[in-house]
Parts: sequence; structure tokens; C-alpha cells
Amino acid sequence: MGLFSKIKDKAVSLLFKKSADSFISDFGNLNDLKIDSANKDIYLSVSLKGEKESIDIKMSGYEVVRSKDDNFIQFQNITTSREWINVGLEKFYLERRIDIPAQYIGIVKLLL
Repeated sequence: MGLFSKIKDKAVSLLFKKSADSFISDFGNLNDLKIDSANKDIYLSVSLKGEKESIDIKMSGYEVVRSKDDNFIQFQNITTSREWINVGLEKFYLERRIDIPAQYIGIVKLLL
């Protein structure tokens, strides 16, 4: 990965972390968010209220999809540091995607 890609990934990670912090503030804190655009991976570390240890999340093989009807980020795989969450993801989160509002998809596609 080139120097520009590393700098861009760091800047985008900080921007997304700031946005995500307010999104999860009712549940806990986002400790860390790292984007690796070369490998298409996103790493998160989250401290949830009532939990003693943080939860690590790796979302691998992302693809930003923009179409006339749908805008989303699709992941090939999502794993966490909690086995029970991994089982739940395998059983109930089969689509492995996050919908993106139309007004944000252009910038998301550009940044990721």
C-alpha cells in the first residue's frame, strides 16, 4: 500500500469514527476504527455499556454498491471477538450489508 493510500485511510477512518461515535453513544464508545482500503477491510473496537471488555469487529472484503434502487456497503465476512455474536451474525445477518442514504453514497464510494 502506498503512502497516499495509508494517509487517506487514516483520514477517512478518523472522519467515519467521528460520525460513528454519535451513532453508538447510547450503547457505548467506539474506541478505534481503521480502514484498510488495499485489502478492503474495516476494523472496529467498541466498548459497550455494561461490558467489561471491548468487542473487536473485523468486516472483510467490503464493496460499495451504488444503484438506482439501492446504496449499501456489502461485506464478504464479519467476525468479532465474541463467539456468540459470530454465531448470531451467521444465523441472522445473512446479507452482511449496511444501507447508505442516497445523499452520502457518492462520498462513501469516493472515500472507500
